[in-house]
Amino acid sequence: KVHKLFKRAPFFQGNTSYTMHSSSLVVWLFGVCLCFGKMGLMESHSVSTSTNRSISWWWAPSSTDVANSTEVDAMLTFVKENRNIVSTVIMRCNVLTCVRNFSAPRGTCENNGGIGGKITGELLPACKAVLPTLVELGIRAELWLGEDDSLLSARTLFNHTEETAHALINISQTYPAIVGYNLDLECSGGTPTDADNYKTFLTRVSSLLDTAPSVGPLRFSADVSCSATDSSLDTWCNVLATSGVHRLMNMRTYNAGNFGAWYYSALTPALEKIPLDRLGVGLGCWIDSRTNNTWNITPESASQRICALLNASVQEVDIFLLKQGSSDSKQNFPEQFWVAELQRFMAGGRCDLSPILPPKVSCPTASIGPATSWTVAYEDAGCCESSANRGNGIDCNITCAKAECAAAKMIWRPENYTVHPYECCHSKDLY
Repeated sequence: KVHKLFKRAPFFQGNTSYTMHSSSLVVWLFGVCLCFGKMGLMESHSVSTSTNRSISWWWAPSSTDVANSTEVDAMLTFVKENRNIVSTVIMRCNVLTCVRNFSAPRGTCENNGGIGGKITGELLPACKAVLPTLVELGIRAELWLGEDDSLLSARTLFNHTEETAHALINISQTYPAIVGYNLDLECSGGTPTDADNYKTFLTRVSSLLDTAPSVGPLRFSADVSCSATDSSLDTWCNVLATSGVHRLMNMRTYNAGNFGAWYYSALTPALEKIPLDRLGVGLGCWIDSRTNNTWNITPESASQRICALLNASVQEVDIFLLKQGSSDSKQNFPEQFWVAELQRFMAGGRCDLSPILPPKVSCPTASIGPATSWTVAYEDAGCCESSANRGNGIDCNITCAKAECAAAKMIWRPENYTVHPYECCHSKDLY
């Protein structure tokens, strides 16, 4: 996948089964909280604002000890203090489509006989612990079904649509505070037939969740990575946008090398392919060795991106990652400067983009595949990039790509092209 390093950081690398020991009284009180909370949720599954804007946060608890978990308490403190910028919490709770072994090759699943593609696991105690408070605050609780990098797992899901939908409905019937599910298929490869099957799967599951007995409608969202060309399952945004899925959350907008690259290479393809009432724009706020000391974690980055979203009338922002409770303040996300910018987003209005948006870099014209296969580089200013995969089985090898770069009178940039897209720059000084 192109620039996988800027998508999600591998913070959570474990799939362990846990047992929750609770007294009958605690269970009874928990059920009462959920029951009363569900009465309110049946009225509306969304948080109303004057602009109908919303902000979702991915949260992935690592702690298993509810009674002593500073992580849980810190997360709940954050949402209470920042209620106006938290509409939904999308929780990774050990209910997964692919149970991953991080010591095994990418795309390996341990569940369903090593195939994956089946809803597996029990809710973590930490997730159970936060549900009553989220309900009390009027914040939606949804489950992130885990990153699934296996094409075999994805195809297995597509062949078990009814079973998948009913498994999700059963979870919400057990835990009525859970009112949505987020599917995260990030497998490399795939064909146009896979994209069509994915669309059919999203259409049917969304419909079944809409009419789920006693708990519907339940929101169904899918994570995508919209780019100029369709090279893997999560890039077929124009196909998936017609599925009727409730939200497509674009991960490609998490981070980039600079504002121009973010706007032209990450945001623009999503705006062109997904209607605003289906689009969720992902924003990355985490800090690690790859994002530290980059544009992505600066106050300027937050201000510029929110301005662009206001200018485009985007209605939903989806933020990776909400992480609180660490003794290292640099590992608590988001940083404080994000709060005011997200409040600005929720307040609505417009923003004049012209003073801050750099001119779009001109790129080579592709000789095979779509003419627009070269796009503004995701990381490097003044450069363009292209995948070898031009879609529909069309490939441009390195000789082909170098010729396209030379024809545009640009300079070829050496990279490890087994993992990096082809790159072509206007000046050698740019790299």
